[in-house]
Order: sequence, then C-alpha cells, then structure tokens
Amino acid sequence: MKDMKNINNMKNMNNIIKGSDTLLKLFCCLTIVVFICILIGNNAFKDGILTCNNYVFNTYLYIILAILLIFIIVLVNDQTGIFNSFLLWISQGGSFRVIIIFLIIIAILFYLIFLLHTVSPQNILASNAIWCALVLVLGILLIPTIWYGRLTDVVGLAGTLTILITTIVGLLGYYYGEKIITFDWEYYLNIALWCLIIVIILGSFFITEQSTMMTFYIIISIISLVIFALLLLSNHKKLKESSEKCIDGKVVPNYPVESFGLFIKILNIFSDLIRILGTLNRRK
Repeated sequence: MKDMKNINNMKNMNNIIKGSDTLLKLFCCLTIVVFICILIGNNAFKDGILTCNNYVFNTYLYIILAILLIFIIVLVNDQTGIFNSFLLWISQGGSFRVIIIFLIIIAILFYLIFLLHTVSPQNILASNAIWCALVLVLGILLIPTIWYGRLTDVVGLAGTLTILITTIVGLLGYYYGEKIITFDWEYYLNIALWCLIIVIILGSFFITEQSTMMTFYIIISIISLVIFALLLLSNHKKLKESSEKCIDGKVVPNYPVESFGLFIKILNIFSDLIRILGTLNRRK
C-alpha cells in the first residue's frame, strides 16, 4: 500500500515514457517470447508428451518467459496507461477501497495458486493458462513498485543485484543445498513471512511519522529480502531433487508449478531491493 502513494506521479511520467522507444521494446520482448516458447516446445516435450529431459533448463525457460511477460505488462502500461487508470482509481477511493481491492486481488492470487497446484500437468492448456494468469496478476501488482523504482532511479541497479543474488543463491542451493540445509527451515521461514506481513499491516496503521515509516520499511524490506533469498536457496535444492526423481514414464514434470515457486521468490527479491534502494535514495 505504501507504493500507492507514488501513483499520483504516473500521469506526468507516463507522457515522457510514452514518447520513447516503448513500441520497439515491446516488439523485441515479443520476439524473444516467441523464441522462448519454441525452445520450451522443443525441450519440454518429446513426441507430444511432457518429458523429464532437461528438467532444470526447462524450468528456467519458464522463469525467463515469466520475466519477459512482466516486461511486456509494464511496457503495455507505459504505452497505454491502462493499469495506471485502474491503480489511480483504487488510490483515489481512500484507505477502505485500497484495502478491499487489495484483499480481493490477494484472494484471486491465492485461488490461482491453488488451481495451479491442483490441475494435472497433463492438462497442458489449463496449467499454462493458469500460470499465465498468475504472471499477469503479479505484473499488475508490480507496477506501483516499478514506478517507485523509476522515480528514485534504482530499477536498473535492483535488476542487476537480483540477477546476482539469484545466481549465487541458486548455485549454492543446487550444488550445496544438502550440506547447507540440515533441517526443514522452509517451514520456519514461511512462518516468519506471515509474521512479517502482520507487522507490515500493523505498522501501516500505527506509524504516522514519515521518517519513522521510511526506517520501518527499510528494515522490513531487508528482513523480507533475507527470507526470500533463503527460500530461493531451499527451492533450488528441491529443484535438483525433483530433476533427479523425474523419470519419463513414471513422473509427469510440472514445469508451471516448479517455475512459479522460483519466480515468485525472484520477483519478491527484486521488489524488496527497489524498496530498499529507493528509500535510501530518497533519504539522500
């Protein structure tokens, strides 16, 4: 909800971005999306059936595709302002409207996640459609954070650090996960995440001083960053285990589910970095 305060600056900035090379960027993204889809079709399927071959590679193809779709959502919004209008309508309705719409979006998000985990991976059309819907919802939710990052000029740095953290944590989790993770720390990390969400909600209501609020969000974002980085490490350990257990004829790989678990952690790391770096820039 903090990011909603920055939406009022969208109208002025949107005119600047709209006049740039947005259409060219859209065309490039769409071209790469087609290429990634072809790679998925050639590697994830064998004789028209999902295959366990190249399990990790196929999972990351889905993650790259999700990131590209997020880019497209942001670029479409830059060109048309369609999501800006929706977000402005939400922010202009007061705290009650913001909370209600936020809860509805979260409910939709959880319902789609539930569907993704329950639908059969053999139902390729349904599982991929639900996966795309999830990416769309997350893309819309990311727009206020992207605008905050643009206003504070930290999107590029946040993106670079996200790639660096994902690479290091991913390699550690994949190759050394069994040595590092000696107990089920994902259970405790998820509890910590829910506690953090409660603290954020309470803090939004009880903290009124701006400087205190900025410090509060930096601390919360740092804790969130650590939690999601550790969850990402755990997910890469599981990714290796899933790839080893996946045998054609015995197990049907579920690349939408596997990739989404990693993608949502990466997206949260990116969002946390924007909030940390952006708030620090504003303080300067």
